[in-house]
Amino acid sequence: MKLLSAPCLVLALAGAAFAADAAGDFTERHDTIYNSLTIEKRGPIVEMRARARGSEALESAIDTRDPMLPIVHYIKTVYGALFIHPEPKRMLMVGLGGAGFHHLFTAAFPDTLLHTIELDPKVLELTGQHMGFKPGPKTPVTIMDGRMFIKRNREQWDWLMLDAYRGGFVPPHLKTEEFYRECAARLTDRGIFISNLHATTELYYSDLKTIQAVFPQIVIFETAGRGNVIVVGVKYRDPIITDPAKWADPDSLMKPVFQGRVDLKLVRAEHSRLPLNRMRAGKILTDDFAPVEFLDALKANNADEPRAKK
Repeated sequence: MKLLSAPCLVLALAGAAFAADAAGDFTERHDTIYNSLTIEKRGPIVEMRARARGSEALESAIDTRDPMLPIVHYIKTVYGALFIHPEPKRMLMVGLGGAGFHHLFTAAFPDTLLHTIELDPKVLELTGQHMGFKPGPKTPVTIMDGRMFIKRNREQWDWLMLDAYRGGFVPPHLKTEEFYRECAARLTDRGIFISNLHATTELYYSDLKTIQAVFPQIVIFETAGRGNVIVVGVKYRDPIITDPAKWADPDSLMKPVFQGRVDLKLVRAEHSRLPLNRMRAGKILTDDFAPVEFLDALKANNADEPRAKK
């Protein structure tokens, strides 16, 4: 299978001060070999969107008054991962977007290495110009295909997160059993795999089934009313992570910078049961069988299996 790739470029520039335009509203459009991007500022909000298949998908957004405040709702849901692994020291993130995740995470975990892999150098450029993110010693960015990096790099990670959307879809080679096994091999013994999924098409059930084929325990958190689901997987069977009654109390996991930005009690309430009946009909995606775009075009009918909350 041919992999999308770009020359490897590791950036570790000092400083991460917010430098988004303080002037009036604007809209910019940029076409690259990988993306068609829109940067738009309306009042204090700066959005990065990607255009594909005749529509635009929101990649990230920043509030210039408070860059640590998650504007895209699923970013809050990602912090459900703290119930499974509360103190990450090393995190690998595939997909920079507009760095909407980075501002709060690095403030909450200032001593943690957050290494990001991004395919498109223009994304990094625009994120620095308009969304206040500059790579630093603890937040390096490598310009490279995510799968290529994970295949070649032998470091171990406490959190490995996949959020590499391109105009509303994930490249198929980042959704296969073989790729997830490569991710599992890069986790520490108690490390966690995290992926942002869309639950609006039949692809969702194949996504879950494929992830479950690699990670023996998975839990999901549904961002209320948004169609995003954050799945967290581990490569061990014991201890049990799927019983929320055994999770730490949300108050014990709160960081001072979470106040007014992320409520872990609400995030815990987003924990949901796996849609096992629909997953049984899903197909495991492999390098030889990954009909991602076809499945992504089939709208899911969820009426026959309500997603009950725990």
